[in-house]
Amino acid sequence: APKYLSNKKKGNGGDKCSDEYRRRRERNNVAVRKSREKAKMRTRETEDRVKILARENERLQKKVELLQEELSVLRSLFSSVGVLPDHIHRELAKHLDNFQAQHAAMNY
Repeated sequence: APKYLSNKKKGNGGDKCSDEYRRRRERNNVAVRKSREKAKMRTRETEDRVKILARENERLQKKVELLQEELSVLRSLFSSVGVLPDHIHRELAKHLDNFQAQHAAMNY
């Protein structure tokens, strides 16, 4: 049982009209209100943080898409011009594959 309901003094008899009981109830009510307000504040802070992180995630996703498009365009440009040796094309392909694998892993 909660402390405010415990009967420490045997002579008290659990009298709900006693000053001690009323003081304990009031202290408990204050503590409960304070605890609930803190919980609401934590919830609001968490919700705000989730919104911020969701926006940041969306921004980063768009950046990744743009970089992938840019890389694809550059690869096709270099391939069509034939400026780069084959080993550099293979190296680029390897990095692109690694990048796409990391990006795919982040989405799951």
